[in-house]
Amino acid sequence: MRLFLVVGFLVLTSASIAAAISGEEPYEALQRGDFKLAAGLFYPLAERGDARAQYNLGLLYASGLGVTQDYHAALKWHRMAAKQGHAGAQNELAQMYTKGQGVPQDYVRAHMWYSIAGESLGGGSKQELTKDREKVTSRMTPAQIEKAQEMAQRCFESKFNKCDEK
Repeated sequence: MRLFLVVGFLVLTSASIAAAISGEEPYEALQRGDFKLAAGLFYPLAERGDARAQYNLGLLYASGLGVTQDYHAALKWHRMAAKQGHAGAQNELAQMYTKGQGVPQDYVRAHMWYSIAGESLGGGSKQELTKDREKVTSRMTPAQIEKAQEMAQRCFESKFNKCDEK
Protein backbone atom coordinates (compact mmCIF):
# COMPACT_ATOMS: atom_id res chain seq x y z
CA MET A 1 0.00 0.00 0.00
CA ARG A 2 2.80 2.42 0.93
CA LEU A 3 4.61 1.71 -2.37
CA PHE A 4 1.37 2.42 -4.24
CA LEU A 5 1.05 5.82 -2.49
CA VAL A 6 4.66 6.71 -3.26
CA VAL A 7 4.23 5.77 -6.92
CA GLY A 8 0.97 7.73 -7.04
CA PHE A 9 2.67 10.77 -5.54
CA LEU A 10 5.51 10.53 -8.04
CA VAL A 11 3.07 10.31 -10.93
CA LEU A 12 1.17 13.37 -9.67
CA THR A 13 4.40 15.24 -9.02
CA SER A 14 5.69 14.35 -12.49
CA ALA A 15 2.42 15.55 -14.00
CA SER A 16 2.69 18.84 -12.08
CA ILE A 17 6.29 19.33 -13.17
CA ALA A 18 5.35 18.54 -16.77
CA ALA A 19 2.49 21.04 -16.61
CA ALA A 20 4.78 23.71 -15.16
CA ILE A 21 7.42 22.97 -17.79
CA SER A 22 4.82 23.13 -20.54
CA GLY A 23 3.86 26.55 -19.23
CA GLU A 24 0.13 25.91 -18.97
CA GLU A 25 -0.13 25.79 -15.19
CA PRO A 26 0.76 29.45 -14.54
CA TYR A 27 -1.96 30.54 -16.99
CA GLU A 28 -4.48 28.33 -15.22
CA ALA A 29 -3.42 29.94 -11.92
CA LEU A 30 -3.97 33.37 -13.47
CA GLN A 31 -7.45 32.39 -14.60
CA ARG A 32 -8.28 31.23 -11.06
CA GLY A 33 -6.95 34.50 -9.64
CA ASP A 34 -4.12 32.75 -7.79
CA PHE A 35 -1.58 35.42 -8.68
CA LYS A 36 1.01 34.41 -6.13
CA LEU A 37 1.14 30.87 -7.51
CA ALA A 38 1.17 32.20 -11.08
CA ALA A 39 4.11 34.48 -10.28
CA GLY A 40 6.00 31.60 -8.71
CA LEU A 41 5.38 29.42 -11.76
CA PHE A 42 6.16 32.16 -14.28
CA TYR A 43 9.49 33.01 -12.66
CA PRO A 44 11.49 29.90 -13.70
CA LEU A 45 9.98 30.02 -17.18
CA ALA A 46 10.87 33.71 -17.48
CA GLU A 47 14.40 33.02 -16.24
CA ARG A 48 14.76 30.42 -19.02
CA GLY A 49 13.83 33.05 -21.61
CA ASP A 50 10.12 32.38 -22.20
CA ALA A 51 8.88 35.74 -23.57
CA ARG A 52 5.25 35.05 -22.69
CA ALA A 53 6.18 34.27 -19.09
CA GLN A 54 8.41 37.37 -18.94
CA TYR A 55 5.55 39.54 -20.18
CA ASN A 56 3.08 38.10 -17.68
CA LEU A 57 5.55 38.34 -14.81
CA GLY A 58 6.07 41.99 -15.78
CA LEU A 59 2.32 42.57 -15.65
CA LEU A 60 2.13 41.02 -12.19
CA TYR A 61 4.95 43.23 -10.91
CA ALA A 62 3.45 46.35 -12.50
CA SER A 63 0.07 45.72 -10.88
CA GLY A 64 1.28 44.22 -7.61
CA LEU A 65 -0.74 41.05 -8.07
CA GLY A 66 0.82 38.08 -6.27
CA VAL A 67 4.04 40.02 -5.76
CA THR A 68 4.99 43.37 -4.27
CA GLN A 69 4.40 46.10 -6.84
CA ASP A 70 7.76 46.93 -8.37
CA TYR A 71 7.95 48.97 -11.57
CA HIS A 72 11.69 48.30 -11.90
CA ALA A 73 11.07 44.54 -11.91
CA ALA A 74 8.19 45.02 -14.35
CA LEU A 75 10.51 47.03 -16.60
CA LYS A 76 13.16 44.31 -16.46
CA TRP A 77 10.76 41.53 -17.50
CA HIS A 78 9.00 43.62 -20.15
CA ARG A 79 12.34 44.60 -21.69
CA MET A 80 13.41 40.97 -21.87
CA ALA A 81 10.17 39.96 -23.60
CA ALA A 82 10.18 43.03 -25.87
CA LYS A 83 13.67 42.16 -27.12
CA GLN A 84 12.21 38.84 -28.27
CA GLY A 85 9.54 40.66 -30.27
CA HIS A 86 6.65 40.31 -27.80
CA ALA A 87 4.20 43.04 -28.88
CA GLY A 88 2.38 43.12 -25.54
CA ALA A 89 5.63 43.76 -23.68
CA GLN A 90 6.59 46.42 -26.23
CA ASN A 91 3.25 48.13 -25.61
CA GLU A 92 3.78 47.92 -21.84
CA LEU A 93 7.17 49.61 -22.21
CA ALA A 94 5.49 52.38 -24.20
CA GLN A 95 2.92 52.79 -21.42
CA MET A 96 5.63 52.88 -18.74
CA TYR A 97 7.60 55.56 -20.60
CA THR A 98 4.41 57.56 -21.21
CA LYS A 99 3.48 57.51 -17.52
CA GLY A 100 6.98 57.55 -16.05
CA GLN A 101 6.50 54.26 -14.20
CA GLY A 102 9.86 52.83 -13.18
CA VAL A 103 11.58 55.13 -15.67
CA PRO A 104 11.71 58.87 -16.22
CA GLN A 105 8.82 59.98 -18.41
CA ASP A 106 10.13 59.93 -21.97
CA TYR A 107 7.77 60.56 -24.88
CA VAL A 108 10.46 59.80 -27.46
CA ARG A 109 10.96 56.28 -26.10
CA ALA A 110 7.22 55.86 -25.60
CA HIS A 111 6.60 56.77 -29.25
CA MET A 112 9.35 54.41 -30.35
CA TRP A 113 7.88 51.47 -28.41
CA TYR A 114 4.33 52.24 -29.59
CA SER A 115 5.63 52.20 -33.18
CA ILE A 116 7.42 48.91 -32.68
CA ALA A 117 4.45 47.24 -30.98
CA GLY A 118 2.13 48.57 -33.67
CA GLU A 119 4.04 46.66 -36.33
CA SER A 120 3.35 43.40 -34.49
CA LEU A 121 -0.31 43.90 -33.60
CA GLY A 122 -3.44 43.77 -35.67
CA GLY A 123 -7.12 44.56 -35.41
CA GLY A 124 -8.58 46.41 -32.45
CA SER A 125 -5.37 46.23 -30.46
CA LYS A 126 -3.49 48.11 -33.16
CA GLN A 127 -6.18 50.79 -33.31
CA GLU A 128 -6.00 51.33 -29.55
CA LEU A 129 -2.22 51.45 -29.67
CA THR A 130 -2.34 53.97 -32.51
CA LYS A 131 -4.59 56.22 -30.42
CA ASP A 132 -2.13 56.01 -27.52
CA ARG A 133 0.76 56.87 -29.82
CA GLU A 134 -1.19 59.83 -31.24
CA LYS A 135 -1.71 61.19 -27.71
CA VAL A 136 2.03 61.00 -27.09
CA THR A 137 2.78 62.53 -30.50
CA SER A 138 0.63 65.55 -29.64
CA ARG A 139 3.04 66.30 -26.77
CA MET A 140 6.17 66.07 -28.90
CA THR A 141 8.13 68.42 -31.12
CA PRO A 142 8.80 67.49 -34.76
CA ALA A 143 12.45 66.82 -33.85
CA GLN A 144 11.39 64.43 -31.07
CA ILE A 145 9.05 62.58 -33.43
CA GLU A 146 11.85 62.24 -35.98
CA LYS A 147 14.20 60.93 -33.27
CA ALA A 148 11.59 58.38 -32.14
CA GLN A 149 11.16 57.17 -35.72
CA GLU A 150 14.94 56.82 -36.15
CA MET A 151 15.15 54.86 -32.89
CA ALA A 152 12.31 52.56 -33.94
CA GLN A 153 14.01 51.90 -37.27
CA ARG A 154 17.33 51.10 -35.54
CA CYS A 155 15.52 48.83 -33.11
CA PHE A 156 13.85 46.89 -35.95
CA GLU A 157 17.03 46.64 -37.99
CA SER A 158 18.96 45.29 -35.00
CA LYS A 159 16.22 42.71 -34.32
CA PHE A 160 15.41 44.47 -31.01
CA ASN A 161 19.04 44.58 -29.78
CA LYS A 162 19.57 48.35 -30.14
CA CYS A 163 16.32 49.72 -28.77
CA ASP A 164 17.57 51.54 -25.69
CA GLU A 165 20.07 53.78 -27.48
CA LYS A 166 19.20 57.40 -28.23
